[in-house]
This record gives sequence, structure tokens and C-alpha cells, in this order.
Amino acid sequence: MAKKIGSIFSAVIVCVGQTSCGTYIPSQRDWPNGDARLVNDMNTALARTVVCELSYAVTIAIDNDRRLAKLRPDLKSYGTFLEDWGVEVATDLTVTEDSTIAPGFSWTPDKPISIATGVSASATATNENKYNVFYPLSALYLPNLFKQESDTRPCRHPQGKKEGSPLVDIDLKILPLLESRIQIVELGLAGDPKAQQVTGVKNVLTQTVSIKEKVSGDVTPKWEFTTRNVNPSGTFLSAGRERTHQLVFTFGPMTADKRQLTPLAEQFHLNEQLAAGLRASRDLR
Repeated sequence: MAKKIGSIFSAVIVCVGQTSCGTYIPSQRDWPNGDARLVNDMNTALARTVVCELSYAVTIAIDNDRRLAKLRPDLKSYGTFLEDWGVEVATDLTVTEDSTIAPGFSWTPDKPISIATGVSASATATNENKYNVFYPLSALYLPNLFKQESDTRPCRHPQGKKEGSPLVDIDLKILPLLESRIQIVELGLAGDPKAQQVTGVKNVLTQTVSIKEKVSGDVTPKWEFTTRNVNPSGTFLSAGRERTHQLVFTFGPMTADKRQLTPLAEQFHLNEQLAAGLRASRDLR
């Protein structure tokens, strides 16, 4: 009987050791789409979505402001500052897989005597992909592609294929962020960033978008014999997979060469990444 129990344990441990979560570097995409080509397809689709949503938001915000300017008594546009602004986008794709095996064994040779024992082992593996890009808003303004009277994004996939990322082909809520900044200038609650010449003025907009998916499960078998119990209580095997796709957008004025955000806006971008967990504090020293 003892040999039979040992054989069961050996078979399970070998199986778990070769195939369980946490014992290898996980793919950014879920099974069975984990090969390198399909991961690259997901990254390409996510990059396309980011540019599409940014272009849509910038174009509609500027065109709406110009349209409303014709109806205002002063005929003034309040969103012209966007022409000198840029946006920096930080992307974080993180997958974590873990598994735990904790078998137990109890032996009761006589009623007054009971011996219980157990072992446990766990493994965790993480795969993180992070990258950062910068766009001048003037390059994202595409009035021939995005029309005011339409809510559709022509650059989205016609069949709605997301290629494995929950952030692909969804509204990232960038347009309300830009229009809110234009509106507070129009209402006089804030000055026009383009007209302010004071060094260090905090004209920065930031937004973080994050979707987390988590899947977990466990197996709890139990074998009972006359004087012995295998795994009498607790979880025998558990495994989980957690995937987070996160974007940090920072809009702000550009440096004179139009190739990056101003130092103050760049610092805001780094602080937002720190708050979102995209960077460790040592990166900001």
C-alpha cells in the first residue's frame, strides 16, 4: 500500500514539475496562442489602437473647438495650444503565473495515536514588457480620416479582432481629457497654456488606463484507507495566471526642438508611471 501511495505522489509531482504554471517564463498571450508570431501580432494591434485613439481624440478635439469658435461672440479658438503639445505613452504588459503543490498524509495506527505530515512547493514566473513612445500632437491631427459627425474609427479592425489584448479597439477616453482642458480655458478657470510665458507653469494632462485579468483554479483529491489518509484536508494543487495591460498617457508642452516633452511634463510622466507601478522608485533618482 505504501508503495502504491508513493507511486501516486511521484506521478503527480513529475507532471506538475514539467507543466505547471510558474515553472517557465509565461507567454504574453494565453494558450494556445503563445508563440512569438502571435505575440508580435498582439503588440502590433495594441500600437495601432493607441495611435488610432490618440489621432481620433486630437482631431475631434481640435475640429470641435474650431467649429464652436465660429459660434462664439469673440470667434476665438481655445484649443490652439494643442498645436505645440505632445504626448508620451508608457505601455506595460505583465503576465504572472504561479502554482503551489501541498500534499498531506496522516497515519492513525491506533486511536490514541495520530501522525500527520505534509510538504509544499510553489513556483512563480513573471514576464514584463515595457516601452515608451512620444508623438507630437500636430502629427496626430488627421482631419481627412476622422470626421466630426462620425463616432467610428476607420483604423480599427473591421471584424473587431483584438489579437489577445483587452485594450485593443476600445475607447481609451482620451477625447474627454483633451476637451476638459479646452473647456476650462474657455470658462476662464485656467489660462491659455499657449499665452503663458512663465517658466514652470504646470500645464500637463495625464491619464492611466489599466485592465487586469486573473484566472485561478485548484485540485483537491482525497484518498482514504483503513489507517491512512492522503491529502485529508487543504488544497493539493493550485495554479493561477494574472495578466495586466496598462497605458499611461501624458500630454504637455514640447521642448523647442519638438522631439520630447518639457522637463516638467516629463517628470509628471515619470511620476505617473511610479504611481501606476510601471517603474520602481530607483528609476526616478
